[in-house]
Amino acid sequence: MKRPRHFLVATLLLLGLVYFFTQYESMSLSVGPANSHTGPSTNTQHTHDLPKQHSSHEGDKSSPVPLLKDVTVSGKLPPTSSLLPSKSILNLPTSSETPLPAIESTSTPPTSFIDFDFQKDLTLNLPVNTFTSLSKQAPHNYNPNGPKSYVYATFFASRNPSIEDPYFLAINSLIYRILWSPRSKTSKHPFVVFVGDFVSSQQRLLLAGAGAIVRELAPLPWNPTDLGVLDRWKDLFAKLHMWNETEFDRILFLDADALPIAPIDDMFSLKKVRNCIESKMQLDDFLPGGELVCEPYIFAGVPHDPYSIFDADINVGSMVFTPNSKQHQRLLQNYLKFDKYDVKMAEQAFLNWQFGINSAYPPGMLEREYGAFFPDEKGEKGMKVVHEKIWAAQRGVWKEEWDNSWKEMLQFYGSEEFETVRRADGESAS
Repeated sequence: MKRPRHFLVATLLLLGLVYFFTQYESMSLSVGPANSHTGPSTNTQHTHDLPKQHSSHEGDKSSPVPLLKDVTVSGKLPPTSSLLPSKSILNLPTSSETPLPAIESTSTPPTSFIDFDFQKDLTLNLPVNTFTSLSKQAPHNYNPNGPKSYVYATFFASRNPSIEDPYFLAINSLIYRILWSPRSKTSKHPFVVFVGDFVSSQQRLLLAGAGAIVRELAPLPWNPTDLGVLDRWKDLFAKLHMWNETEFDRILFLDADALPIAPIDDMFSLKKVRNCIESKMQLDDFLPGGELVCEPYIFAGVPHDPYSIFDADINVGSMVFTPNSKQHQRLLQNYLKFDKYDVKMAEQAFLNWQFGINSAYPPGMLEREYGAFFPDEKGEKGMKVVHEKIWAAQRGVWKEEWDNSWKEMLQFYGSEEFETVRRADGESAS
């Protein structure tokens, strides 16, 4: 009987130890961390283009859609036309930073200096009569019969026909900064505003009056079924047609919220044309007839993660590229392959797949000064392009930048100088 009793005692002792350590581990997991950090978590979900239930801005629908979109601390951003308020204000680490351990804090967490309701109409003055009277003039700096040239470009994809639409007004600011502002204007290059086929005739007319080329891009159907995809993103893939604008030698593309505060003509030439890496060609790089797409190219922008060996995550809201008809075909044959890229990052994820750092077409890396997303509220030394919705700034240096630049713009457009220069551009041939 001794051996069975010893076996029973040993079994009970073992079960007791298991129970004790299970309870201890459970207690240690539930105590401490919950109260150790009162500041914002590094896993906070970023709000992205918060849709309003009755907003007409850029295709948002009244049906309920997710208000939040997961953005990891790797630094990746939502699609380029809808960047979020400053990361430096939200205290979120970049991919090259190690998140600091949680510390106890009694201070109030800082709030963003950008109003999250950045899609609401803006009640700003615009020289409608002046632009209307000059809308038949030729675009400034543009010679359609001359040699291939470099061109600045943006894409207007708002379905809001109002001239108070914030993106429409931001593009007016962008045109002024590139073509006319003494602080940031180009020395000689034209500016093209690509528009969706739904953009109103009045909006087009006013953009032309300001001196821009206005050119429509055909729609490209894009309908992934992921719940995190907002309706307005579906219009953004039309911008792939920019690669077919072979009239231009290079295109410097800026989102509506990527606003120059200094001259950036040098950005066209920061990266040289390079050859594709034929040894890295994939099946997706062949056209349907078996033709290999291995063209000399430029694709350059500011990376979110310049040290990554997997994905630099180029921010395509401020980029330089070379139009090419075969590249255009390659992009169009691949953009519906939803399993190859994160559709919740829309065209930014797609272009980072097509021009990935380990692909046949690795990107050129530009310095942050050419596309400073998440700018510091107090400004940053050496910055040339601020990539933020500063029209919605509630305070600080960027509110002053937007307000002062708008006043400067209105003063110039009301001057005889502007009308004289626009008349000198001649009448448009179209």
